[in-house]
Amino acid sequence: MEYRKGMKIPSMPGWEIVRELGSGSYGTVFEVHKRNFDVTVKAALKMIRIPKSNSEIREIMSEGMDEQSVTTYFEGVVKRYIKEIAVMSELKSHPNIVACEDYQVEAHAGNIGWDILIRMELLTTLTNYQLKNPMDEETVKRLAIDICEALVFCQKKGLIHRDIKPANILVDTNGRFKLGDFGGARTLDKTIGGYSKQGTEYYMAPEVYLGRPYGSTVDLYSLGLVLYRLMNGNRLPFYPAAPRPIELSHRENALAARMRGDVMPPPCNASEEFASIILKACAFDAKNR
Repeated sequence: MEYRKGMKIPSMPGWEIVRELGSGSYGTVFEVHKRNFDVTVKAALKMIRIPKSNSEIREIMSEGMDEQSVTTYFEGVVKRYIKEIAVMSELKSHPNIVACEDYQVEAHAGNIGWDILIRMELLTTLTNYQLKNPMDEETVKRLAIDICEALVFCQKKGLIHRDIKPANILVDTNGRFKLGDFGGARTLDKTIGGYSKQGTEYYMAPEVYLGRPYGSTVDLYSLGLVLYRLMNGNRLPFYPAAPRPIELSHRENALAARMRGDVMPPPCNASEEFASIILKACAFDAKNR
């Protein structure tokens, strides 16, 4: 089924798609409304298509898998997303974690595939928030505190997020920062001593990238890199200073420098005290964070 503006969602009665908010490898997000008399309730709807296209099915079949094996493979992918939804539902009581309100799984008629529809609270992405709100040091400190509150709650639940980056930080109408997208979340007992590599390389802790045992401080490291970028003219450590263009080689060299444990220069726009906190969060050795 194709989802578009003005469409009513059959599996979620009363909800109508108003506009597309964004799309990417993760799926497509829409703003949806539900009207009762003269009251309109707003929400975000994340639509994930599994598989993304018929070419993805053909690619897997070319590896020697039959239709049943392919179906089983993609069912496993759907189950992984359902686990993410279950995690988000369990954590939604916290004010600094994106609330997942409802979900549906719709099978494609006559073909291998499913649409996963996740209804969540309607929030602003950090990128869009930055366009209208200056990210001064006090605001970045508030973001740090809000996301740390979310991480403390996750740790009490025995979870590591494993993919903290700007795209997974959102903002509500009151300016409260929230952590979303728990697709890479993993329980502590399955991670400490394990070697699962999950997350975004540019924000990944060295021990994750290098395949070493890790614990909950990997989230602190990734958050530290987000804070570094916000206090460094939107540039990560070891990148050339603005306004010099960033080339692919700069990204690769910066990543290599972090993985070697090179000493990070302080973020250029942070006070000395705040810079020291950020650099401590980004310590190469997890014991020093």
